[in-house]
Amino acid sequence: MFLTQLAEQEIAQYVDALISDKQDRLPEVTLEPIMPGRCGHYCQKSAFNVEPLTSAQRQTENAMISTSCGDYPMKRRIFMACVLGLLSMAHSLAQQGEALVAKEADTLLDDALGKGLFSGLVIISHDGKEFYSRQYGFTDWGTQKTIDTTTLFNIGSLNKQFTEEIVHQLVKEKKLSYDSPLSRYVNLFPVAIGNKITIQQLLDMKAGLGDYLRDPGFNKIRFQDFSIDDVLDIIKKEPLLFEPGSNREYSNSGYVVLGAVIEKVTGKTYEQNVTERIASPLGLKNIFYTKAEKEKHIERASGTTIDFEGHKRSIDDVSNSTPAGGIYTNGPELLKFAEAKLRSALPSEKKYGSGMFAGGTPLWNSVLYYNEKNGYAFVIMANTGNIADELASRLSSIIKNESYPPLDLPFSMKLYKTIREKGVDYVKENVKELAAEAKVPYDDRFLNYFGYQFLQADKTDIAIALFRINIGLFPKVPNTYDSAAEAYLKSGDKANALEYYKMEMRLDPDNPRVKKTVSDLEAGK
Repeated sequence: MFLTQLAEQEIAQYVDALISDKQDRLPEVTLEPIMPGRCGHYCQKSAFNVEPLTSAQRQTENAMISTSCGDYPMKRRIFMACVLGLLSMAHSLAQQGEALVAKEADTLLDDALGKGLFSGLVIISHDGKEFYSRQYGFTDWGTQKTIDTTTLFNIGSLNKQFTEEIVHQLVKEKKLSYDSPLSRYVNLFPVAIGNKITIQQLLDMKAGLGDYLRDPGFNKIRFQDFSIDDVLDIIKKEPLLFEPGSNREYSNSGYVVLGAVIEKVTGKTYEQNVTERIASPLGLKNIFYTKAEKEKHIERASGTTIDFEGHKRSIDDVSNSTPAGGIYTNGPELLKFAEAKLRSALPSEKKYGSGMFAGGTPLWNSVLYYNEKNGYAFVIMANTGNIADELASRLSSIIKNESYPPLDLPFSMKLYKTIREKGVDYVKENVKELAAEAKVPYDDRFLNYFGYQFLQADKTDIAIALFRINIGLFPKVPNTYDSAAEAYLKSGDKANALEYYKMEMRLDPDNPRVKKTVSDLEAGK
């Protein structure tokens, strides 16, 4: 246990055992080598955890105390004074460390706010005590309702942590086995495949399943009142990405399948399992799974887009959750969950140790952190994309007293600034260096992706310029012409749109969509 968490009664028991030599093994409180104490006699300097003293060491100490301190009650008072003095010192040092973390966290957040990148909250605790909480921004940038600690955020993939904990609970209850095949619980795939996939592989994302979020079929039901079975109907049609157990690929689909296993084994919905196995044991009152439940709460935030010039716009994208992500909760309750993982205090009794996990979408980003070695836990919740990840890595460095890089603007904003200041020719001449700066591969997808970012932001001229540069760099890729044609069509220039669709058709003559588009444009449609 941490020294700062020792109760006076526990210290007294430790001192009694130390002096009277009544116990073969002392409580596990680790001490560093003997040194003079404030009382004028020797005691031991506190670390976090210590080896118990041997019988010989205790006899030596007793002899020294007997010589210098007199009777047993006096010895006990001396030791109590020493240990309590060190306890006070440790508590004071902990407070100093917290003050430094808070100061650096303020500096980091001020930088993010100054650059217009953050809207959300940050809460930090140490040894189970919250010592830092800061909120900034709006739940909705139209109404400008301010964010506070009751604000509900979409935590994205962080509720995979809930799914994992429930699986560990079911294993503890002997209702599941990590090594059991998936086919024992659900008939989702042909038996030959279901027998190869294990529960452990699903937890570790080694089952070969992909991401249902990328399937066009899910886009059709995304904002409907869909069920896990509706998502499973999409997943079971997806081909395996690799032989189960032979590789690892981030998988949203795998955690939806785990949710189906949980429902099958317990006979209850995934939502009921979260309530009974996570929320109730921790006293959490604000965890919301369905779209209908979320919509009842006016304190929920909306997601936020930030354009190339830093303008913010709120988008209410509320939808049903899945066992892979999408639950809404607030900062204090997410922190309780992080602290429970730190203390291994969840019902599974699993020792989680330390970890930092993130979840999000282009409109949301949340991170939870816990570290059993230093006793710190924190949550960062933002109704903007990516920024919580950026802040979390730096806040972790602050806690460890390590240096960290300054926050930078998102690459899309930097690219826009570059084009405004240096022109599109600079992009053409430095495209490989820009791709490296964006930390993406240099291929036809680089300028195509950012071209569409500009197209969606109604900066059509810039989009067309980037698409034309891309054609020059990758003239044998049909999609480069398709993107330029789409941009011209959006701008109202049907003549150039037709020209570029024809160029695409020369490279991809069997594409039925392009054939129809060319036919329609030639017919004046």
